[in-house]
Amino acid sequence: MKRYSHKPEDLAKLFGQSPLAGVQQQHQQVAQLNAELCHILQLSKLSFCQVATIKQGRAIILCSSAAWATRLKMQRDAILDNFRRKILPDLAGIDIEVSPNGQSAHYSVQETPTKPYVAVMSDESREKLQHAALQTHGPVQQALQRLLK
Repeated sequence: MKRYSHKPEDLAKLFGQSPLAGVQQQHQQVAQLNAELCHILQLSKLSFCQVATIKQGRAIILCSSAAWATRLKMQRDAILDNFRRKILPDLAGIDIEVSPNGQSAHYSVQETPTKPYVAVMSDESREKLQHAALQTHGPVQQALQRLLK
């Protein structure tokens, strides 16, 4: 009989090395960068521009218009300095791009209400259920009558 030669590994260690952990960490960093950008621009909410992602050590900021891109390019050094000082010391730079569709299209989730399921019953099935409902009593009869409605 073979013996199991591997020792159990700590789950935190296994999950810490997974690709999901990297994505989660990047998401948290982007959220922090967006909060800091909001603070730098003295806005209550980022609706015209936001940090979209971090690629190859560079933060990518998407703007909804060329005017916002120009404003951010003029403040690029101050923004980069704040990002490095408060969140990511090894941030290589910032890329500012104009998004043709605007950010709201990229990052909003629109839920459509689901339609209730309506079953279609054949005439033959309806007749059989009516016949069964007439022959039974109590809760079974009530359940069959609800099905017929």
